[in-house]
Amino acid sequence: MKNTALYLSALSFIVGLASCNAELEKTTSEEFKQTITGEAQGTTWRIVYYDLQERNFKPQVDSILKRVDESVSTYLSNSVIDQWNTSDSGAYIDHLFFDLLAMSWEVYEASNGAFDPTVKPLVSYWGFGPERFEHPELVEQHKIDSLLELINFDTLRIIRNKGSFGMSELKGSMKKTDKLFLTKPVPGMQLDFNAIGQGWSVDQVVKFLEAQDLKLFFVEIGGEIAVGYPKPDGSLWRFGIDKPIDENAERELQAVINLRNKGLATSGNYRKFYEKNGVRFSHTIDPTTGYPVQHNLLSATVVSKNAGLADAYATAFMVMGMDSSIHFIEEHDYLSNFVYLISSDEEGNYKTFTSKQLESAIELVEE
Repeated sequence: MKNTALYLSALSFIVGLASCNAELEKTTSEEFKQTITGEAQGTTWRIVYYDLQERNFKPQVDSILKRVDESVSTYLSNSVIDQWNTSDSGAYIDHLFFDLLAMSWEVYEASNGAFDPTVKPLVSYWGFGPERFEHPELVEQHKIDSLLELINFDTLRIIRNKGSFGMSELKGSMKKTDKLFLTKPVPGMQLDFNAIGQGWSVDQVVKFLEAQDLKLFFVEIGGEIAVGYPKPDGSLWRFGIDKPIDENAERELQAVINLRNKGLATSGNYRKFYEKNGVRFSHTIDPTTGYPVQHNLLSATVVSKNAGLADAYATAFMVMGMDSSIHFIEEHDYLSNFVYLISSDEEGNYKTFTSKQLESAIELVEE
């Protein structure tokens, strides 16, 4: 997934849950605390959970993340997404791929295209893709225009049981036995799930833990997070959000968010960029214009019902910018996304926005 701009640090971990049933209360003892760590998707992961059986789930988590990479990693040669990206007319996809495609469609549709995983040709053109192309010396509008013709999530269709369906027609109707062929209407179209993939990967691990009857857990992959029940003393999980300052500067906390049973992700522009002729080009590409965004929104932190949606909406807000994001949040409060935005004015002073749903869960750090 993208390089998350903000560093999210867990300030405390689970010890139990006072209101749980008798069996769950036993897990409040430190002797049942399990911590496993590893590497995947070009980053690190960390999981903390409480288990009466003291099981070690690292092999299973490694296996889950390996299957995810084999399906949707643009960095892995011959992954399912690589096969589709390099094809002329499409490729068969697995059900992991479809699940991620369906979640991407949900955010694409809600955000009016601000989040669009078909943006990959533009990401590569600007030098931010897995190919690590050089940044363009001279930006040619005709080239941008030709690439924009490849950016259209609406045109993708899935062939299943000899029928052809759009994404909105297939939602919630899939069977594990269905064979799925994802069409490519225009040669050269490519998909990139890096703006949602790590959050969605967190969700795959959460599904596994919940299937093992675990309720007390913390899952983090590359800064994208999901948590279960609160701590046993009744307090919630606490996560620090850094001020959007240069990565070479000493880290400073901007705010602390308290969570339970939610996913959290942050996206930002202030660390991954390049400058040319005094102009800063960020890694966030607007799929509607073909250019890196040029607004003053520095970071977007989203809390949602799962980490995948939080990840995707954080990216969508970074495309929209501060004002459009605020308007979207106020018009779409039914989505139940808790949002914290940080922008800068012309003098470099921070301006922040906290959605109403998040006000009771966030604490600003005093200077």
